[in-house]
Amino acid sequence: MSQSKAFSTPFILAVICIYLSYFLHGISALTLAQNMTVLAEKFSTDNAGIAYLISGIGLGRLVSILFLGVLSDKFGRRAIILFGIVMYMLFFFGIPASPNLLVAFALTVGVGIGNSALDTGGYPALMECFPKASGSAVILVKAMISFGQMFYPMIVSYMMLNNIWYGYGVIIPGMMFVLVTLLLLRSKFPSQLVDKTIAKELPQMHSKPLVWLEGVASVLFGVAAFSTFYVIMVWMPKYAMAFAGMAEADAVKTITYYSMGSLVCVFIFAALLKKMVRPIWANVFNAGLATITAAILYLYPSPLVCNAGAFIIGFSAAGGILQLGVSVMSEFFPKSKAKVTSVYMMMGGVANFIIPLITGYLSNIGLQYIILLDFGLALLAFITAIIVFIRYYRVFKIPQNDIRLGEHYFQ
Repeated sequence: MSQSKAFSTPFILAVICIYLSYFLHGISALTLAQNMTVLAEKFSTDNAGIAYLISGIGLGRLVSILFLGVLSDKFGRRAIILFGIVMYMLFFFGIPASPNLLVAFALTVGVGIGNSALDTGGYPALMECFPKASGSAVILVKAMISFGQMFYPMIVSYMMLNNIWYGYGVIIPGMMFVLVTLLLLRSKFPSQLVDKTIAKELPQMHSKPLVWLEGVASVLFGVAAFSTFYVIMVWMPKYAMAFAGMAEADAVKTITYYSMGSLVCVFIFAALLKKMVRPIWANVFNAGLATITAAILYLYPSPLVCNAGAFIIGFSAAGGILQLGVSVMSEFFPKSKAKVTSVYMMMGGVANFIIPLITGYLSNIGLQYIILLDFGLALLAFITAIIVFIRYYRVFKIPQNDIRLGEHYFQ
């Protein structure tokens, strides 16, 4: 990334603000699930009721992301990111003060809208900051999300064991977003157009991409990849308690292993993606690994398998393949990165809305069926990753000075 002109002093602050925002987003994604028991009591509902509450995040993404993608291309990345941050602050400050489930649902819809704003502003901005290393830039987003998701369960577990009010773990991230806002107001962002000299060094199209094939496959890959790790992130503690006999304080720590796995993957592939591995190769490998792991979790649940499985799912499904999917789809359709991101993430919003409803229903039948669903989702991600892989080398001609692992077989 050091080769990019964008990595100069005026843009460093913008990059830091984006990554910090995703760190706090990682916390927001777990806030409701990790406090499921206390929130169910607070709102006089059950686990399925909190799952339905979580579905509001997906609804918020679904109704806003296409619109925000257009606004991001028109008004710039910073304005959209700032709007998103405001929605996150309302969520963090509002949940502990919510008098009922309806108000809480409105706040979760709002944070879903905020997530859409962050995605449609943040991803394109990072790709514009680092056009020659966009894969490494966007996968580090997952690193920051994983940091948040790794530390937050540890904090929740500590507060449970010491009888500390859960609200402190919700309000403090809101206060951190206030600091991010102040920094973002002082930052500068790069141009939305890629420098022509740099563009010549990137893979060149020699065939027209097909929206109905690689476009649809890329979107389905995003939906399946998101759903695969989302199911584990929300339901692994409950599954571990029910089928592996783990205590709640130990079961919530499976999410820490999950986050550690995603971090390990992110840093391995952030290095490999610079010059050694193309993002589409990483997606095929990781989706295949997630499929195998989900099958083992379903067939052989135990404390060891749940902890190890959470780590491997974190590595393979949550270790940045969703972000790499955005990067690959933007290569196929480069003229409007924010719109591409919004379409890709909109389907993630559909999953974010529907998957909690499905898993909430399945939780009343048997938690094992939730893990079986996860296996099916991982398999779908693997199949669509292979389709996009094949199409990539039919559409793009790789420059000779950028041939990476195994690519000489496809050139």
